[in-house]
Amino acid sequence: MHQLIAIGLALLTLPGWAQDIEPQPGLALTWQVGDARAVTVTPNFWLYVPEGKPPSPHVPGGRFTATYEGFVNIDLRGDYSFHASGKGGVKLEVNNAVLLDLKGIGGVAEAKTQSVRLNKGANPIKVTYTSPVKGDAQFRLFWSERPDNPVPHEPIRGGQLKHLPTAPLTQAGLVERGREVFLEHRCIRCHTSEGTGLPEFAMSGPDFNAIGSRTHRSWLAKWILDPKAQRPGARMPQLLHGDTAKDDAADIAAYLSTLRNDPPKPAAEYPEPDLEAGGELVRELNCAGCHTLPGDLAEEGKLSLAHVNEKFKMGELADFLRAPNAHYDWTRMPKFKYSDGEAWNIASWLRNTAKPHLEPKVELAVAAVERGKKLVITAGCINCHSHPGENEYKAPDLKVLAADQWTGGCLADKADDTSPHFGFSATDRAALRAFATTDRQSLHRYDPKEFALRQMRVLNCNECHGELEGFSDLTHVGLKLKPEWMTGLLDGSLKQRARPWLNHRMPAFPVRAKELAAGLAMAHGHAPVTPVEKGPVNAQLVETGRALLGVDGGFSCVACHGVKNRDPLQVFEAQGVNFSRVDERLHPEYFLRWMLDPLRVDPQTRMPDYFDDDARSVLVDVLEGDAKKQIEAIRQYLRQGQDMKIPVMQ
Repeated sequence: MHQLIAIGLALLTLPGWAQDIEPQPGLALTWQVGDARAVTVTPNFWLYVPEGKPPSPHVPGGRFTATYEGFVNIDLRGDYSFHASGKGGVKLEVNNAVLLDLKGIGGVAEAKTQSVRLNKGANPIKVTYTSPVKGDAQFRLFWSERPDNPVPHEPIRGGQLKHLPTAPLTQAGLVERGREVFLEHRCIRCHTSEGTGLPEFAMSGPDFNAIGSRTHRSWLAKWILDPKAQRPGARMPQLLHGDTAKDDAADIAAYLSTLRNDPPKPAAEYPEPDLEAGGELVRELNCAGCHTLPGDLAEEGKLSLAHVNEKFKMGELADFLRAPNAHYDWTRMPKFKYSDGEAWNIASWLRNTAKPHLEPKVELAVAAVERGKKLVITAGCINCHSHPGENEYKAPDLKVLAADQWTGGCLADKADDTSPHFGFSATDRAALRAFATTDRQSLHRYDPKEFALRQMRVLNCNECHGELEGFSDLTHVGLKLKPEWMTGLLDGSLKQRARPWLNHRMPAFPVRAKELAAGLAMAHGHAPVTPVEKGPVNAQLVETGRALLGVDGGFSCVACHGVKNRDPLQVFEAQGVNFSRVDERLHPEYFLRWMLDPLRVDPQTRMPDYFDDDARSVLVDVLEGDAKKQIEAIRQYLRQGQDMKIPVMQ
């Protein structure tokens, strides 16, 4: 998004730029609801919008039209076909030719085009989708590079979809960024706004309960005085100004240090750590994806851990690692389900490599503590931090702040010695001011798709996924995984991991889990709740599927996949997911595409390919050798979950 903004602002100054502009990833998408209109960039032709809900935060709820425009880039000239599914009306135009023009698609009925020749290079594509009169809006457009083969259509690869930036898109990108900055910095906590809001409206900072037991007073004083001096990416503003700022920060820290629960544990209760094991866990879990480790050079966008001794009291870092959300639901620090020993070893390794700290012993003056207590309720601290007492800090309501007022106060280019100073970059100030020119109703329109994609950026998901070996790419995660299973994965409630043999661990983000899972599903055209499959399990196909997975006349899938409490027989390269957990994880359409051609779905997979390009099986005597029929038999067997009967495994 930052790249799009920068390119757009530069191009607007050039005459005739539209002819020379470099296409950018994704499609231009226009939402239209009545007279309301908004534009954005989207990665693909997918959507799911519950009836009456806004399709975007920037337009109201109601019947809508979504118009996708861009180009499909082809390496070599060839024949292709397209397949639309969902509910509503759709018109598909490619190279200015109308390939589909349907007034309504029912359920998941087929809506397939004839083969069409696409040229090498950019092929203009336009899709106009109209939501149904009743019911939820749902739409997906897939394609096939093998239109004459009996294989399912598949998602258009993201790198092949491009669009030309325009001035409206650039402005919309600036507004979207401004809204995101507004939410990330919790501006709503001070500048209240009437009406229902987004999940982030409930976002606060760490609560002050027992903060004196967790953190050192000297670190608190430095943090309060100037958060960005301690952490360049800090969202907390500099609240204190003038000649008394340092003393004010010291007094607030003095008061907070008195908020304690249990007395410190005696040193004898701390076991001898295994520093080697702690360091190995730090590497395995890719802590360096988000943090600069002690002793390493600082990197922009990463939180340095050089300060851990200065911040955390003895024993408290391990407690934080075990439950980072104990005092801060919306923390970006994930929950890895460490054992007590693991948390202690990691904490000890970090402490051993970070700069040492000896907390000075200071007798707290009663007057300083009382003054700090007063400052907590008057300086704005409890606008964001949970703490008993009446909040005496008031800021203007959002509705009275006209756009031309967003140049001073918090948004002043330099600290004005009266308002909180966030240290916004020039780009972010421009984005916030662009957001100010809107009606700001987008703060009261919840779009789970937009929430999920925004939170994935906030949580830095792509620092691991798609970057490191063993971490799956997230491009099509909503097409693959059912939202119920994703929720359990993200909130940490799954009883067993899908791949417990891997050293990597998927962390939990409990407060975000349900909305993240729903949003990812909807962003890929699936309902936020998986529909119950019609019809019972086909008993006849179950037996065929069981035989196909076994070693006696089957594909010997049990060599790499376990079944319930049975381990795989012989893992050749990489172990597979236990068969009893496949159905609860995967959408049926994804399962079919995966089974037919695993390497096409995931080029890094170790899963072998059992079927040819004509969807024929090597087991020609089972279900006429039809790959799709055999895969459906396997799926019927897998639908049983823990009730499945063990295949032949010897």
